[in-house]
Amino acid sequence: MIQRFNTDRPGDLAPLLNRQNDASPRPGAFPRRTVYGRAPGLIPVGEAMPDKLVQPGDYKEVIAECEADEVFALYHQRASWAPPGIAWDQDGLNYCWAWGCTAALMDLRSREGKPTVHLSPVSLGWTVNWRNDGNYLESAIGGLRERGACSMEFTPDPHSLRPNRFKSGWEADALNYRLGEAWDCDPQRMLQHALTILATGTPLYIAYNWWGHALECVGLRWDERELNNVVWIIRNSHGEDDVIELTGTRGVPDEAYGLRASLT
Repeated sequence: MIQRFNTDRPGDLAPLLNRQNDASPRPGAFPRRTVYGRAPGLIPVGEAMPDKLVQPGDYKEVIAECEADEVFALYHQRASWAPPGIAWDQDGLNYCWAWGCTAALMDLRSREGKPTVHLSPVSLGWTVNWRNDGNYLESAIGGLRERGACSMEFTPDPHSLRPNRFKSGWEADALNYRLGEAWDCDPQRMLQHALTILATGTPLYIAYNWWGHALECVGLRWDERELNNVVWIIRNSHGEDDVIELTGTRGVPDEAYGLRASLT
C-alpha cells in the first residue's frame, strides 16, 4: 500500500524522519551551491524550451494523460528494476544522494529502451573520498557524468564503502552507465518545470532542505483535496517496498533535476 504524508503535519513527518537511521548526524543532501542552470551538464528548463512548458491550466489534463498512458517514470521502474515489493534501501549510510541519482539513471535507461542493469550507489563514493558523508546533488550529477555508476555485480556488499572489496573492473564497468545531461528546474517555477519534465517520462533527482535528504520523483498525482491539487510521487531509500506520496507546502522539492540522456 502506498503511503501518503502531509508535510504540514508534524505527526506525518515523524515517521519519515524516524525512518532515517543514517549513521552520520550531517545531512545526506547539502543545499545547492550553484545558481539555477549554471553548473556543468545542467540545462535550464525555462530558457531551453519555453514553448514546451506545461501551462497551469493544463496541469490536471496532462497528469491524467500521463497516468492513463503510463508515461511517468513510476511505470518504467515498476516494469524494470523496482516492481512493488522491492525495497530500495541505503541501510544507514549517509548516501541518499547516491541512491537517488542511481535510481533516476536506471529509470532514464528504461525510458530509453536500454536493458535493465541494477546500478550500485556506493560506486559513487569516490565523489566524497569514500567517507560516509552527504553530498551536493550537483556533485553527484557530475560524478555520474564523469565516471558513471557500476553494476551491482561489482559490489557484492551493496553498502560497503571500501573499493578494495569491489570486484576487479568496476571502474571500467561504471563508464558504461554514465549520464550525459540533466534539465535543471527553476525553484521559482518548480511545479511547472517538474511536470514538464515528468511528462516526457524522465525521472527527477530531487532534494528537500528541511529533510536534508535526496530522493527520486517518479510522477505527480492530481488530487483536489491537497495543496495546489498536486501530490508528489517519490521513490525513497529507507527500505520502503513501494513509492511514497508527499503533499503540503514542504512537499515541493527545493531542487530538482531531470536526467535527460544517458551516454551508453
